[in-house]
Amino acid sequence: NDIKASIPTELGKLSNLIYLRLSYNAFTGTVPEGLAEMKGLQLLQLQSNRITKIPIIPRLDDIIHGQSTFVTDCGVPSAFDNALECDNCTMCCNIHEDCHPQEKTKLQKLGLKNYGTSAAVLLLIALFFMVAFLLYITARRKNIGNTGTSEMETSIKKVDMYALSKIGKDSVYSYFVTDKVFGWFIASATLVIQVVLLVFFINASEANLQNDGTDIQFTWQCPRDTDVCDEKSDWTTFGWIIFSVLMIAFLSKDMINGSKLIYHSAKITHSFKSRIRYFFGGMCLCWFTLFALYVSTVYNKAIATSNTEIIVNSVIVLFIMDLDEWIFSALEAINDDWTSHTSALEDEMKDKIASQQEELRNLREIVDRMQESQAQMDQIASQQEELRKLCEIVEKMQELHASAHSENVVSGCASDINAQQLETEHVYR
Repeated sequence: NDIKASIPTELGKLSNLIYLRLSYNAFTGTVPEGLAEMKGLQLLQLQSNRITKIPIIPRLDDIIHGQSTFVTDCGVPSAFDNALECDNCTMCCNIHEDCHPQEKTKLQKLGLKNYGTSAAVLLLIALFFMVAFLLYITARRKNIGNTGTSEMETSIKKVDMYALSKIGKDSVYSYFVTDKVFGWFIASATLVIQVVLLVFFINASEANLQNDGTDIQFTWQCPRDTDVCDEKSDWTTFGWIIFSVLMIAFLSKDMINGSKLIYHSAKITHSFKSRIRYFFGGMCLCWFTLFALYVSTVYNKAIATSNTEIIVNSVIVLFIMDLDEWIFSALEAINDDWTSHTSALEDEMKDKIASQQEELRNLREIVDRMQESQAQMDQIASQQEELRKLCEIVEKMQELHASAHSENVVSGCASDINAQQLETEHVYR
């Protein structure tokens, strides 16, 4: 209608009024105080006017009209220097006639003030569980104890290499597992920068519809020909599925490696300082990964209007996640000595492994020679056993031969005696 005037104060006297829609006109000035006294009012839409002030109107019952119950121009950008304040409005529209529901987020309903507070609470909970996990595995790990000095040094170097591989050899976070003060300063500064950048995204996601600094997209429309406001965003469930795949693909590695680093920090064979470094490095990796996942989810939930925007926003956060590697590459380009801790330890470990492999080869040669000697000894023993058996056979044959010769002698003697007896008998005769 394009009515140009202030809203008549007489409207406030209509105590039984339940429906008042004055949107898309040119009303100016202040909304009458009497509207605050209308107990039966069920719908009040005042958007797309030039109203400068709204009295404190109790929140209307939104059972019937839902988010379309109380609509005003309380969004940004506004036609005025300061957006219209309306704490009890259910929908805020801006100068472009785009709207957004004004309601508490799920976290706010849980008693958390904003996304920043929520992030702090969630990360403190994550830190608590990390410390509890460390204490648990420390209690279960057993001391290796009786190992030689060389074996102990080798074991420590292997775990140092393991720690570097898990936290990232091409990342400034690798300084966290070393004792370099300069490296710790660089790694800590990088972590702070990354956190600050992500905090900007959190602040831009806050549901403050009167703040020009918010990135929230006003994706609702309240058409002129109806009193029902509808959402016009184009994102679908498939977009969030792609988002989940991206997050799992890019963040799961850091989360798993950070957990493994915390687990290995419980090895009693290391010094206390080394264990603290490993735990701190693993904790930072897990903590920052969870923080990035939280920020990416909150930011997309607040501003994404299509599946493409969900992917683009996710990639931006993942780029910030890689900032530590870009800084490491810059340091390496400036001065190789600043990043030599990874290559030096790796070269030293390779030399140690090569030395151990040489010792193992020599031991194998000794074992092979011993096995050959043992085989020869077994062969000689076998031959001796065969010779013993032959000797036994010869002895038995000799015994049989001697027995046969004795029987022949006895038989000859008996024949002589018989002959003599016959001869004697012949003489007598």
